[in-house]
Amino acid sequence: MTEKPSKLKPALIGGAAIAVFSSLPILNFGNCFCCMWVILGGVLAVYLYWKALPPSAEFTAGDGALLGLLAGLFGALFGSLLGLLMIGILDLNPGRDILNAIMEAGDEFPDEFESYMDDFDESSGVHPIFAMFSLTFSLIINSIFSTLGGLITASLLQKKRVNQPPMNE
Repeated sequence: MTEKPSKLKPALIGGAAIAVFSSLPILNFGNCFCCMWVILGGVLAVYLYWKALPPSAEFTAGDGALLGLLAGLFGALFGSLLGLLMIGILDLNPGRDILNAIMEAGDEFPDEFESYMDDFDESSGVHPIFAMFSLTFSLIINSIFSTLGGLITASLLQKKRVNQPPMNE
């Protein structure tokens, strides 16, 4: 039986692609189209793994699903870190902007909420609650959609793979 290559490198590359394209301003709007960058990260991971496989190695839908899942998890982790860096460098803070919009839209808020907003405005970076929410949401969404991309790609590439008879030893 032919030894399969590691799934780690293709998954890391697919995850990095998810993170970069999902975090960069303007390009990140691609995820508005059914999580396009997340799905394509899973597709990329499966394709890179498939290209590294020897012709006699077995390639299953399970391989595609696992690669897509790993790419999605790495993409969520890398994307969260990249997002935090961008918030720190560019002073982009969507959580702060959302809370400011809520305060401007409403008439009266409790004093505790206004005190919280003052603390939030004075802090640099992003509030830990928003960071954890973002990471959790990304882990869930990326896992689902990149696994879907991996499964679809694996099923398409399985049809292209030439099945060779096993070698007799």
